[in-house]
Amino acid sequence: MRAHARSSSTSGLRKNTPIDRRARGASRRVARVARASIVRADASPKVVVFGGSGFVGSRVVRALADLGASVTSVSKSGRVPEGAVSAMAIDAEDADARTRMTEATRGADAVVSCVGVIGTDDGKMRRGNGDYNVAIIESAKAAGVKRFVYVSVASIVPEVVGKTPLMKGYFEGKTVAEACLRENFDEKDYLIVKPSFIYGGDVFSLTPPRVTKTYGDILAKVLGSGPVKALGKRAPGPIALTLAEPVSVEDVAGACAAGAMAKNASSVVDGTDDIKALAKTVR
Repeated sequence: MRAHARSSSTSGLRKNTPIDRRARGASRRVARVARASIVRADASPKVVVFGGSGFVGSRVVRALADLGASVTSVSKSGRVPEGAVSAMAIDAEDADARTRMTEATRGADAVVSCVGVIGTDDGKMRRGNGDYNVAIIESAKAAGVKRFVYVSVASIVPEVVGKTPLMKGYFEGKTVAEACLRENFDEKDYLIVKPSFIYGGDVFSLTPPRVTKTYGDILAKVLGSGPVKALGKRAPGPIALTLAEPVSVEDVAGACAAGAMAKNASSVVDGTDDIKALAKTVR
């Protein structure tokens, strides 16, 4: 009996030992951390990237995922790019495209459109850069999306090339899309990213014109040097465009991700310097 009493007494004392109190405190802290982790996961911003399987769009998806966003890619193919948690296949030419675009963007905190078409057919370029993006913008607005990022083209390009018969449909489409964005979203709630010549990747291309990262980095270093930039500022339009520093696809993606996360101070980033500066805010 005495042994039993001592045993019971010892058990009672052990319930209040410092070690046990610390263990229970640690357990509570672990539980709080676990609950906090769940809250942070649930609070991850939801972003939908149109054209998410393309050259620029796939990099945007990855950049957003690196920032902790939950990303859905929407493209004609429906392919799931690296970093996306889901993907949808939507053909902008389909009769129910707008309905499906609205469904795809419902509940999203932000939408990024990297949709664009380049070539020689003005009608196709006008639709691909204008009509398709108008549908995306208006669908996102109808779904209650608060932020929108659109990849357009640097002002210097239409200012120079637009004076020629080349790419009229391309520039008209971009202008229509930008106007639609301004009509549907407040200035503080959108970002227009306007790159000139985008380079990157491992393959050269003619349609659209593109050079590899290795070659592009060399070109950017030369054209981004002080003397060349100073010359470009004084040169007439065609020469200024030729001397304009190209921008890496990674910087374009970074700027788009920053815009989706509301890191931008202005509603437009126009040209390589502005794009690179904004991209740095999320790196």
